[in-house]
Amino acid sequence: MRVADNMQEALAEILRRVKDPRVGMASVTAVELSPDMRHARVRISVIGDEEDRRRTMEGLESARGFIRSELGRVMRLRHVPELDFRLDKSAEYSVRIHQLLRSLKEQEAAGHGEGEGGVGEPAPGDEEGVEDEPEGGETGSEARD
Repeated sequence: MRVADNMQEALAEILRRVKDPRVGMASVTAVELSPDMRHARVRISVIGDEEDRRRTMEGLESARGFIRSELGRVMRLRHVPELDFRLDKSAEYSVRIHQLLRSLKEQEAAGHGEGEGGVGEPAPGDEEGVEDEPEGGETGSEARD
């Protein structure tokens, strides 16, 4: 939706002008507008710990009137939507997944020594080109008879 995208850009710029020190490293990640454009859910990503996120959200709530009036001035809408700020944890979730994957990779690397089944090498006991066959070289159908 073009209006939501324009609103996201405008809000990002407005947040840079908010003088409240609690609104630190916050960025607008998405804006979802109601069909009548009277309500906007604004997704906010905050860099920092849980306390930083809490303070930022308090600062945004405190500055809501200023942000809304600036939005009306910049976008020239007939009705400026009510702003509902929501913490967007998707970036935090992404970072956590990345950390877990890196940790697993490090554990795998630490668990395998040289020539002990590392990537691209057969595991001990596995010989390249030799598959498990029943004794006597019979194929699966001959072994069952």
